[in-house]
Amino acid sequence: MSAEVLEAREQSGRIVPPKEPVVEPGDWKGPALAESEEWKYRLTDADRSELASALAHVRAEKLPFGGIRSVRDFPLNNLAKKLAELRHDVHDGRGFVLVKGMPVDGYSREDIATMYWGMGLYLGYPIPQNGKGHMLGHVVDLGYKAQKAEYDADGKVRPFTHTEIRGYNTRERFFFHTDSGDIVALLCLHPAKSGGQSMIVSSVALHNEIQKRRPDLLEELYQPLWTSRQKEVPANARPYYQKPVFNLFQGRFMCTYLRMFYESCKVFPELPLVTAKQREAFDLMDQLANDPAFNLSMDLEKGDIQYLNNHVALHTRTEYEDFDEAERKRHLLRLWLVAPDGRALPHWYYDATGGGRRGGVYVPGMTEVVSLEP
Repeated sequence: MSAEVLEAREQSGRIVPPKEPVVEPGDWKGPALAESEEWKYRLTDADRSELASALAHVRAEKLPFGGIRSVRDFPLNNLAKKLAELRHDVHDGRGFVLVKGMPVDGYSREDIATMYWGMGLYLGYPIPQNGKGHMLGHVVDLGYKAQKAEYDADGKVRPFTHTEIRGYNTRERFFFHTDSGDIVALLCLHPAKSGGQSMIVSSVALHNEIQKRRPDLLEELYQPLWTSRQKEVPANARPYYQKPVFNLFQGRFMCTYLRMFYESCKVFPELPLVTAKQREAFDLMDQLANDPAFNLSMDLEKGDIQYLNNHVALHTRTEYEDFDEAERKRHLLRLWLVAPDGRALPHWYYDATGGGRRGGVYVPGMTEVVSLEP
């Protein structure tokens, strides 16, 4: 890994970005990768045999699902070596990989989830994804709509500006964003009837393009922004906190972007409203992220696992049409993973969890839950 050591600096109470572009392996553009296979790994028959053996080990040890806490509980051999390479690609390389051919057909939901969870432990360890303590997420339409949606000046819906609905439980398109934790992993159990493409974009590339076009707006994205916790409030914490979109810390770049979380802070009268300049910066961020010159779109097929580094990439999903039969509906399993040996994080990230944790959602009285159903 080779990244140019750059630092932002504070001047007159504001954080001033570096004048030079960020140099990171995670700086890429979609069209250059669209025809490439370098970011894909296809599991071999030998790999699948190792997964079956590790699953048999779990059963022999009578470990409950969710009770697999280390790679020792899910022993792999040659596949472990390959996962170490993929882990490097995700943490210190381009920032994402697509693993194809995870065995799905012929296995129970519990067996599939166990193998998925076990593989994830070779990249990080799972953390809770919401205030209900869900450690295994289900990306599936539960019939929700973007109620209370607001509209942009051109009449387009700005989705999910409210706190009750989560985009992953609808079939609507949602905005480019990052999740909490180092890595978000998605396993496709069933694809949609049509649509539902996964879209990712390099936040390093967005940073450098904004720097080139509008350095004044880049500076806005380096300032700490008030961010709503969306009613998932840690003990002894306020329902909001501050975090910049872009950070440079100990020579490493990182980005966190949750536009709806910034704009929904307007419900707190004690906080300042999002300024016109900040909104202009968000608009440019969104415009670039949605530009095919920057993003990469992919169809997640049955058995595909996408591992994505939240610090250097944003992700979203397009609107989709589902099958009528319940057993054929689009369904992805999600893990949020953290790696204590990952890039050093500034205090903003620990402030977000309210307890010095590297990522995840923690609220009073929460119990970690691993459920095979949404």
